[in-house]
Amino acid sequence: MTTTTRPLRIGNVSASRGDRASATAEFLAAASLDVLALDMLSDEAVLERAEARAAGGPGYEPALLDQLELCLDRLGPGGVRIVTNAGALDPAGLAVALRERAAEAGVQLAVAAVDPGDVTDRAAELGLGEADVATVRHGAFGIAAALLAGAAVVVTGRVSREALVTGAAAAHHGWTPAALDALAGSVAVGHVLSGGPGATGVVDSSTDVTRTTDPVTGGYPIAEIAGDGTAVITRHPSAFGSVTVGTVTDQLLDGVAGARYAAPDVVLRLDTVRLAQEGTDRVRLTGARGEPAPSVVAVVAMTAGEGRPTRVARPLEQELSGHTVVLPDGRRVAVPVPPETAAIGPGELPSPWTPGAVPGGRPRPAPLGSVAGVRCGVVGRGVNLAVWTWDDSAFAWLAGELTTDRLTDLVPGLDGLDLRRYVLPNLRAVNVVARPPRGQVIAPALGAGLAGAVLEIPSELLEVDP
Repeated sequence: MTTTTRPLRIGNVSASRGDRASATAEFLAAASLDVLALDMLSDEAVLERAEARAAGGPGYEPALLDQLELCLDRLGPGGVRIVTNAGALDPAGLAVALRERAAEAGVQLAVAAVDPGDVTDRAAELGLGEADVATVRHGAFGIAAALLAGAAVVVTGRVSREALVTGAAAAHHGWTPAALDALAGSVAVGHVLSGGPGATGVVDSSTDVTRTTDPVTGGYPIAEIAGDGTAVITRHPSAFGSVTVGTVTDQLLDGVAGARYAAPDVVLRLDTVRLAQEGTDRVRLTGARGEPAPSVVAVVAMTAGEGRPTRVARPLEQELSGHTVVLPDGRRVAVPVPPETAAIGPGELPSPWTPGAVPGGRPRPAPLGSVAGVRCGVVGRGVNLAVWTWDDSAFAWLAGELTTDRLTDLVPGLDGLDLRRYVLPNLRAVNVVARPPRGQVIAPALGAGLAGAVLEIPSELLEVDP
């Protein structure tokens, strides 16, 4: 894969073994793409693959073989590249199976495999307790190295949320780990695309739930990423939904802790990101600033139970993550640790924010959702409650109204939790992160009713008679 100044056009599909085998081929036939990210793993799916492996089955997701079999002629030089996490616990095994399937069809397919980060045998040592499966969330540069070495398909395990997109962008534009702002922009894009139809407003849920949506018509997004990390978010031509500043903001704020979002390769300053409607179904993302990569990456352990599986996450020093990639020619190469890392701090805004004029008129009782969007996401052991609005005056009211004390009044279950509030003026958003004391568990669906909470809202903001 040669680098170019032309924007990378990348799509994302959350696929599953329940999808029809022709879904990926249909998706590619109706869209012009450089790269397609096939997200086929949730944490629960990794646990399923561990159980299948223990029973003598494959540690990878075999449905990928069926998905790619019908579009092999579209892959490779001059065609579409595939980056997928379907390798789960055995990317190398899936790479072998994919080459064999392609050879049966008369196609010589260049496939690379990224280390799955399987540390199940070290779970207790890493502070995760006894676990059925534990994996390291690797970043983007193993994927980039594979694409630059000519891979038509790159198979990974459960990498970090944005890595499939960021790795493709880094290869396409020739970014090094020092290109912090460009990397940060692609991390923001990857975070949006990883939510699948959430970016087009088709569903209001987490990434893992959206995989039940039809993979062709279900609202999947596409991004055009420029060499400086700025991008346009759009959608697949046949997809339902629409792409607006609202839908992109909603997805960008899913599961983020504060003004900093830590990916393995860079820390994105969310407070620097700006979104603007460029046209119908086109939202431009600019301004992203990046800080040095974090000194740690995440290790996530899953354990099956009678109800939902138990999930435990712990930090692991970058130097101990053991990140390697097997290139299409069979060479195994180590992926270097970022040359500069730093501890992640809470981070203040680059400059003080001065609120503008607040809408006037006699306050009237109305649901918060009538003037603002609400996004609830998972952040480690806690949740984030992000509330955003559409213009500066509405945001001035929102930022003044939605204090942590006020939010505690509005959301049952917040009392007694550690609450941290972050104001994000560029996104016209207030993000509150709630974490329980050590050893306690967050109440299910905490904050789910926030959009329906009734507040006294200025009548000018409601556009009713004052």
